[in-house]
This record gives sequence, C-alpha cells and structure tokens, in this order.
Amino acid sequence: MSDAVLGVWGDVEAKTEPEFNEWYHREHVPQRLGMPGWRAGRRYRRLDRGRHRYVALYELDSLACFDDPAYRHILEHPTDWTRRMMPAFRNFVRASCRVRLVSGEVAGGFVATVRFDPPAAEREAVVRWIGGQALHDLRDRPGITRVQLLEADSGRSLVPTTEQKLRIGPDGRSSFVAIIEGTDRPAIEAALAESDIESGLAARQARDVEVGVYQLMFALTR
Repeated sequence: MSDAVLGVWGDVEAKTEPEFNEWYHREHVPQRLGMPGWRAGRRYRRLDRGRHRYVALYELDSLACFDDPAYRHILEHPTDWTRRMMPAFRNFVRASCRVRLVSGEVAGGFVATVRFDPPAAEREAVVRWIGGQALHDLRDRPGITRVQLLEADSGRSLVPTTEQKLRIGPDGRSSFVAIIEGTDRPAIEAALAESDIESGLAARQARDVEVGVYQLMFALTR
C-alpha cells in the first residue's frame, strides 16, 4: 500500500473545460506518474453541481516523493500546455498527505471525500473518532472497497512553485481528508449516512467541512 496520497480538488473555467479534461489524461497524469515513487493516478467528476467538480487522487511511496528533484523540476518548469491550463483552475485545493488509516486494497469507481480542519485543542481526539467510530466498520459494508484517513503536510501542500503562481489566487488548504471508496453511488451514500461524519464533525467544532461524492473518469497505474 502507498504511504502518501496527493489530493487535488477544483473547478475549471467553463470555456476551457473540454481542453482541460484532455490535458489531464493525455499529459498531466502520465507526467506525474513518470516521477519516482508515483504509483497510480485517478480522476473523478462530482455527481452533483457543487463546488470542486473534479478531484484527482495520486498514490505515492512516501511523502519524500514530493521532495524528489525530478518532481520539483517539473513544478518549476511547466510545459507549454500546462502553462495554458493552470490559469483555468478555480477553487483549487491541494493536499500532500500521509496515510493515517487505510482499510481495503481495491480502488472504487465511486468515492466520497470529506475534507475538514479539527480544532487545534481537539485535533487528535477528532482524528481518533474519525478513524475509529466513524470509519472503522465501513469497509465491511456491501459495496465499500476501501476507506482511508489522510493527514496533510501543509509545508509540502502549499509550497510556492512556478505552477502555483500560474493559477488564479492562492491555493486552498485542508488538514485532513477521509475517503470512502465503493462500487456504486448508493453504497457510498449509505456509508456516509451510517458514518455520521458530517454531523459528528459539526458537533466536534471542525471547520471547513467539505463533502463530495464523485464518479471515476479514468485511472492510470505504473
């Protein structure tokens, strides 16, 4: 299993969206998976019309992969196509994460992502609740293939790069991400309801809680 995950959420300028989607699967994801330690990349589209219409999830050997000179080079020397696409991002959130919890080995065609920032004083208590009571038993539900809890490394997530400077406005942040993967939308939505994550996070005064359910567009594995 991978020890690190990169999650990227965002919207795209409407007039650029068709080319943007082509760029993602023809250049961007293959380029990333050419980097040392990058194992797999998947891109999903949101099933409703909420913010963050797209999410891309990458599996890496470790957080050290984000520091590799080859990866740093492509961030500082984007291709011409990448230079055209970066300004089209909207509502961009990037989280370079270590895996705190994973149960299951099968990537799902549908995923729910739950981003949140726990209050500093209750950080570990909230994380224990998410990894235990909220997520622990979901893997055994019909149609659920994998659950994960990710903790972002803010230094690696928000480091300034040439690519970042091409985007409109600063990148968004998220401290933690829970991911529920499964075979179909009803299974994902039932698992979300059973976990009680949204109301549980609200009761624990977590901030910036963002929930989205997404369907797979494509996947690439090294």
